[in-house]
Order: sequence, then C-alpha cells, then structure tokens
Amino acid sequence: MNNLRNSLLKHFILILLLLCTTNSQAIYWQDVSRINSINISQVFKVQSESDAIEAINYAKQQGKKVVIAGTKHSQGGHILFPDAVLLNMKSFNKVIDLNLKQKRIKVQSGISWAEIQQVINPHRLSVAVMQSSNIFSIGGSLSANIHGRDPRYGPLIETVISLKVLLASGDILIVSRQSHADIFHSVMGGFGVIAVILEAELQLIDDTMLAKSTTQVDYDAYIANLKENTSDLELHYGRCSFVKGKDFLQECYSVDYRQTDSDPANFSLVDEQNIERNAFFFNLSRHSDFGKILRWHFQRAWLDIPETTQIVSRNNAMRPPIKFLDFKNPKETDILQEYFIPLDQFASYMASLKMILTKQDVNLLSLTLRYVKHNSDSLLAYSKQDSIAIVLYININLEPAAIKHAKEWTIKLVDSAIEHQGSYYLVYQRFPTLEQFQTTYPRWQEFTQIKKRHDPDMLFNNLFYQTYLH
Repeated sequence: MNNLRNSLLKHFILILLLLCTTNSQAIYWQDVSRINSINISQVFKVQSESDAIEAINYAKQQGKKVVIAGTKHSQGGHILFPDAVLLNMKSFNKVIDLNLKQKRIKVQSGISWAEIQQVINPHRLSVAVMQSSNIFSIGGSLSANIHGRDPRYGPLIETVISLKVLLASGDILIVSRQSHADIFHSVMGGFGVIAVILEAELQLIDDTMLAKSTTQVDYDAYIANLKENTSDLELHYGRCSFVKGKDFLQECYSVDYRQTDSDPANFSLVDEQNIERNAFFFNLSRHSDFGKILRWHFQRAWLDIPETTQIVSRNNAMRPPIKFLDFKNPKETDILQEYFIPLDQFASYMASLKMILTKQDVNLLSLTLRYVKHNSDSLLAYSKQDSIAIVLYININLEPAAIKHAKEWTIKLVDSAIEHQGSYYLVYQRFPTLEQFQTTYPRWQEFTQIKKRHDPDMLFNNLFYQTYLH
C-alpha cells in the first residue's frame, strides 16, 4: 500500500511540475527581429539542471524536437522549430563561483552580462570579451561565439575555460580544449544544436580606468590609422556616416580607449541616460533624410565627441546605450547584419558595400566597425584572419515583398564579402544561400559529423540547422 501511495505521489508531483513549467497549448513564438515566427508545443522554464533533463526526456517521449532560448536576439531561426519543446533559460541565472585570485567566474547559462557586471564590478574585475551591449545571455553568447570591442582578443571562445553541457543522451559533461574537445569546439558557435549549455567558466580581467578619444578618419585611411594606434588600445570601435550623399560611409570616426592613471574615483556602474531623447532622434532617422543628418550630428556632439578625452571605467565603457533602440512598429522591424573582412580588403569592400546599399536603396540606420583577431577554434569560425567586423543596423518593412528584396541585396553583400576573402555572421537572417554558407564555413561537414555522433536522433534542432546543415 505504501509503495502504491508513493508511486501515486511521485506521478502527482511530476504532473504538477509539468503544469508549472510548461504551457499546454501551441504557443506562438518569434525572435526579436519578428521576421521568424512559428508555433511551438511547450515552454519549459529552466531553473535547475533537473528541469532541463526533464524537458528533454519529455520531448523524447512526445517525439518532439528541442530548441533553446535566452533573450531571443538570434535572428536566424536559431530558437524556432515547428511544434518543438523550448527550453527558456532566462531564470537559470546564478553565479556558481567567483575566484578572485585566478580572476575566473563560473555561471549558469541564463545569466546576462549585465548581471555578471553587477557581481564582479565591486571587485574591480571586468569581462574580457562581450558584445557591444550587456543585455544578452551567456548561453546565447557562447552559442553564437560572439566577439567584442577589445582588439587584444578574438571571439568569446578565447576566454572560455570550460563548459558544463547536457547532451541529448541525458549525460552531463564538463567540456574544454583538453576534455571532450570535439563537443567544446562545436558547442561554441554551434547555435544550440549540439548540447544544452548549463554552465560556463570564464576568464576575467581587471576593470581599469580608460581614456576615450574620438578621431575623424575616412574609411580608406581607417586601416592605416588602426595599425598605427592598435598596440595600446583596450577597447576600440568605429562609426561611419549613414547620411545619404557624398559622405555616406566615407566619413568615419575611430573611437579608442587607452588605460590611464587618472584618479579611479568612480568605478560605480552607471545606468543608461537620456533614453527618451535618444529614442526620439533615432526614430526620426528611420524614415527621414533630415532625421539622419540630425542624428549623425548629435551623435558626434553627445556620444563620440571628436578631439576630446573622456575618462570612464572599462565596465562602464562596456555598458553603452541600448534601451533607446526598442522598436515595436507592427509593419516594420530593425535587423542586424555583420561581415568580417580581412584588413587588406577592407577599403575595397567598403566601396562595394556603399555601391550595393545605395543602388538597392537600403535604409541603413547605423554602420559600426570592430577589429577582430583571427581565431579558428570554433568549427563554424568566422574570423579566419585578422578582420574588421562591419556591423549594419537596417530598417526593413515586414511585407513579404520587402523581405524578398532584403534577401536579394543580402546575397549581393555576401557575394562581395566572399570575393574579398571575408565571411558573414550566422547569427542573423537565413537570407544567404546554401552555397554561400558552405563556401564561407568549409568545416560544416565536420560539424554535422559531431552532431550525428552526439545527437543521432537530431533531438536538438532549429530552423537554422534545417536550412544549412540538415
């Protein structure tokens, strides 16, 4: 009798867990771009390792695929699959360990960079590699193998010591360059189709005081200027004019951060300021040439001010404005694209980019530049040699004809990148062709072999995988 009662109690608790962590009806799900949307089956709110294990066991029992999401900023179908079970990792966000002596931090994968900054800033420690903004989850950042603004580093994989992952088999492993290296090198930049990232151990560096300077430079002189100044840079990015006319993409600014001995009086984290003002001018620039002129002017007057020096901590420099970009127009959206171009090909590619964007009447809202060192550790590596990352922020209409047009000019931009021995970033839209993907990422077959070895039933799946790797 006791055994029966215990069995019934166990099943009752399991049902309660399912009711608490899932939704029983089909759920409309989309990423931040709103270009990709689909009905999924269930959402599991992961708060523990056992939640993640329960979710994949449930998916197996129901014959469904598994997709993984953090902040939903990947724009290429990476968090979508029809009728899938989705692991929502946002609440899986604890700091496991902070080793001040070794300057290392171990975190759960749902934690954001902003949350990490809150923990490490009092100890005057900083993240080494992070996107331009701190809103993204660590798991998503690892899955995309992101890069940052520090020219001393390549992609994020360079600062990863180890990962804890959950395989489709239900096994949990610690993977690194020394242990289960095939999984490590494919999970990093693998967009969630090899394993669930549970934890990551990352190398940190010191939070230093930096002197920020801004220098005007045309794009054809940008590389020479960068080579001359890069040796002592701790952070760097560039901006080029998005104003139509003779200065379109031609007029650029190099924004450089160097360590300084200035009084480190204020290491406190500073929150974003002037959100409404910045949102107003950004929105004005979406559909107005005059608005673009105004925004470009005020950007130089308020944000990156030429021929001046501003003192800022590294952590605060890695908390740039982002909230003003929020945009909820049901008829249009803002998208990102990114191209990695070798240094000696940069000026030529920029000329090609200018021609294509102008001819195709692309509504460019921003073009920024990063220096990314060569790194081929990830099987789907994008920085095959020292490169300039060219980041495009573009407004498009959500009508099918407009999306079709966006795909057409994207293919032209990718073709030009390939012609210039460069690559494009897989985080964004599934506009490039299969041939372009296979040309740009020649180790794709090795990646799929590792996938088949560790997930033979293709449990972990998404629209990106189906488009390019299935």
